[in-house]
Amino acid sequence: MTASTNTKTITKTHFSQALSARNIAGGSTVMMTSLMLPSLAQAHAGHIHSTATHTSSLLGTLQAGLMHPLTGFDHLFLAVGMGMLFYGLQKQRLGMMSLAGGLSLGAVLATVSALVGGGAFGSAAGMVEMAILLSVAVLAFVLLGQWRGKAASLNTSVASTATTSDVPLLSMTFGGLAVFHGMAHAMELPAQIGVSGQLGFYAGMMMSMLGLYAVGMVINQQLQQRLGGHFWFQRGLVVLGLGAVFIPVLT
Repeated sequence: MTASTNTKTITKTHFSQALSARNIAGGSTVMMTSLMLPSLAQAHAGHIHSTATHTSSLLGTLQAGLMHPLTGFDHLFLAVGMGMLFYGLQKQRLGMMSLAGGLSLGAVLATVSALVGGGAFGSAAGMVEMAILLSVAVLAFVLLGQWRGKAASLNTSVASTATTSDVPLLSMTFGGLAVFHGMAHAMELPAQIGVSGQLGFYAGMMMSMLGLYAVGMVINQQLQQRLGGHFWFQRGLVVLGLGAVFIPVLT
């Protein structure tokens, strides 16, 4: 019985190591880079939409989907920020499922609405953009509040319990906000790429966003290990990201 318990413990440890933030991010980076190399050789970020427009092949639209989140600071902020947030809550898988679910639902809703509503659906683009900006602001507020609370309480058990009780609400909130990011991705797709092209783009977008989520986990992991209870660098990253998202909108 003891031997069986030890075997289960060893297996669980190996499984946890395989799913560590660093391994997830490393694998995602290698996979995304290998698939994006042809596109990177021919186009820069400003021309990524032309890749999706001029090809309907699965590989071409997959590459476009992989690169698309990297060309918008709003998508970058959401994915990386959620990775940092849920790593701090020790609920990495829950956060990843919330992000993936929200993006998938948003892409489906936008695709169906475009087919049913036609040109009238384009009028909703402004509302989607506003919701995306709201998601960035809410995530920044939650991140800054989380780190401020941790620094003030020095990770006391009371603060930990209060934070844990908020996890389901945070998961639903950011899963819901991710819906608008998924809708934005779908709305920018040209209709002529066909069903296979759309599926390729969605698959690439999902892989890229989840890879960025894993990068956020690694960033928070490394900063916590090196800076301990000091969260000034994390706050600086959030403020920098907010500026990158909102300054172009306000100017």
